[in-house]
Amino acid sequence: MEDYEKITVVGRGAHGVCRLCRRKDDVFGQKVIVKTISLDGLTPEEETAIMGEVMLLKRLHHPNIIGYYESFRTENALSIVMQYAEGGTMSQMISEQSKKGTSFPESTVLNYFTQVAIGLEYMHSKQILHRDLKTENILLNKKRTIVKLGDFGISREISTFSLASTLVGTPKYLSPEICEGRSYNQKSDIWALGCVLYELCELKKAFDGDNIPSIVIKIIQGKYGSVSSHWSSELHTLIKSILDVNEKTRPLLKDLLTCPLILPVCLSINLDLGSLPATSNKKVQLGKSNSKILRTQAVSSR
Repeated sequence: MEDYEKITVVGRGAHGVCRLCRRKDDVFGQKVIVKTISLDGLTPEEETAIMGEVMLLKRLHHPNIIGYYESFRTENALSIVMQYAEGGTMSQMISEQSKKGTSFPESTVLNYFTQVAIGLEYMHSKQILHRDLKTENILLNKKRTIVKLGDFGISREISTFSLASTLVGTPKYLSPEICEGRSYNQKSDIWALGCVLYELCELKKAFDGDNIPSIVIKIIQGKYGSVSSHWSSELHTLIKSILDVNEKTRPLLKDLLTCPLILPVCLSINLDLGSLPATSNKKVQLGKSNSKILRTQAVSSR
């Protein structure tokens, strides 16, 4: 840490702390986040998991993924240096919007949703599940025009896309199959993406309750909160299709990114960010979605 000037603590966890720092030899004074994790008392399995996070971060290079710079280890701690997102979290932004008493414009909702979907699609193309996608883990740049997925502490690489079944993640974003203890794949990340979309629309969690069992029951039954009538019918359909309790009929990311409602937004975003989704040549084919519901939507981006 001697190469970094500590500015302030921005977060604490059970085994570590996140600090806003500045590299001392950087003439531009660029701010970074340094996540320092104590290795004291950790089991070999926990230490391996932490090192796995570093290896995952090294592999991810995308405008919608928080940037990794370097990592270094001392005798009893590991420090990971990452990109600083000055715009805060999507959760904070939603809370601020809620206090204003008005919804985001639909075009804004679709823009943010599509960026998250693009970042998630990139992770899946690397055979990595996020496993803890939530608005608290979605970060924004200073102007809040670009969103970035962060916090890969419980992400898992899918070896040859085999199914993972460990019960992890934030309860309010867990998919029905996880709540029932069944195995899962990318479709559980997509369910969480649907929860994020609902939250962007309604400025509240899709599934809430007084305790975890009550939340789990709502998730298994697919009983999310009502969706306001002022949103377009296409957006209503999109939310319903993603929050499908049947993982087999829940759309794939390629279905979402190429459906008539999202594809124009996706193309516009990629022109701005200068990158296309992984294997985009296969995906930008109008009308080839496997999802009948999404394929028949009319284009709308109110």
